[in-house]
Amino acid sequence: MEGDRRAFAGRRHCQRRLTPGKGAGGPEARVDTARPADVAALVELDRACFGRRAWPPAAWLEAVTEPGWVTLVVRDGAGPVAAAVLVPFGPVAHLASIGVHPERQNRGLGTSLLHDVLQRARSDGARFLVLEVDRANRAARRLYRREGFGVVRRFREDGRWRIEMHRRLGGNGGS
Repeated sequence: MEGDRRAFAGRRHCQRRLTPGKGAGGPEARVDTARPADVAALVELDRACFGRRAWPPAAWLEAVTEPGWVTLVVRDGAGPVAAAVLVPFGPVAHLASIGVHPERQNRGLGTSLLHDVLQRARSDGARFLVLEVDRANRAARRLYRREGFGVVRRFREDGRWRIEMHRRLGGNGGS
């Protein structure tokens, strides 16, 4: 797997404030690149979002430190309230994880974070963004469909039904 990852000369650092007025977490919320010091908070956020299916600390450390991977967090005064992990593989990028704290859902955070992931994947030269989602996660599936993702396959993994979805990425100005 290591050889397949495209190495970046350096990690991009983004500090984009979320649009106030969408209720995205208040005027202090911002999208930022995760740092190793964020791992413990990311583990707690992941547990709040996914319970026993959350990633272990070692996986989050890899997501934050692996060259080429992009781990984004939405921060507010209390720390990370949402996170996404983008793994680029040449023309195909993989959204490995995206989650919004349950107390912060339905405020536009997931949509904003997904838009940032789409833009980063596109600017890194990806032609497609791929993700997997639990079939039972209707809210996430609605978001992905609304954002142009289509179902490619349905499969069973670890005793639950999952869906693989893809989205073609346009040029720098397109969707």
